Amino acid sequence: MNAKAGTSHSLGRNLFLSALAGIKPSQSDGAIDTWEAHVLPHGSIEELAPQLWHITGILPGVAPPREMVLYRLPDSTLLIHSAIALNETEMQKLEALGNPHILIVPNRIHRLDAAVYKQRYPQLTIVCPAAARPYVEEVVSVDGTAEEVLPAYGIECHRPAGIYEQELVYELSLLTGKALVFTDILFNLTQSYLQQNIPERSSMFGWLGASDFFGITRFGRWFFLSDRHAYQQWLRSLADNIPNLCVICVAHGSPITKNCAERLRDAADRLR
Repeated sequence: MNAKAGTSHSLGRNLFLSALAGIKPSQSDGAIDTWEAHVLPHGSIEELAPQLWHITGILPGVAPPREMVLYRLPDSTLLIHSAIALNETEMQKLEALGNPHILIVPNRIHRLDAAVYKQRYPQLTIVCPAAARPYVEEVVSVDGTAEEVLPAYGIECHRPAGIYEQELVYELSLLTGKALVFTDILFNLTQSYLQQNIPERSSMFGWLGASDFFGITRFGRWFFLSDRHAYQQWLRSLADNIPNLCVICVAHGSPITKNCAERLRDAADRLR
């Protein structure tokens, strides 16, 4: 890629990410920073494995459903990945799982509800990848980078190869094995997931290159992928080197709880 093309791509990428980061929860002036203004349609908290839960939220417009992941830390407090403001019934269920302790804002896009979580839980430790910190701090103060803070809790932060620096993948220890938590570099928008959550919009994601497969989307290839071969090899290395991988979570799509290593290899094969 020549310098001019590289500059154009970088500008286009930044415009794309800025547009996604600018999604607002409400059009109500004066109420934008209240918890109630941030509560959008969502499902119920569902267990994926002992210590691990997820919940699906619905965004307006053409955005796909989003996923929040909850993980009980060794001290019985909660780590929250990609926060979603929930109604009071579900927030009571969340609090019953553990005291919210750490919130990961996974990248510059998934920061929508971070500030209202900090308002609700002032003691919450806000972390994000180092590359995302300047963008996350536009909406909420960051207490430390994920790379600095999370290893002390037994969480391994994997930096994706072949991806423009923006997010990390988190390896969590479970009683039953290991879990990986991705954000935007892999989607799993199956038809059943779309039909369950947004049946009226389920057909639109095919032309966006984002439906009915586990892998990086067409938009992900355009805006996130810097080296196809490196990313392919990195996905395979996760599949080969993480023993007892039993859960894969993504920010958009159904969690995977069976044949996880094989599904990562399938995602890598799609990059050929």
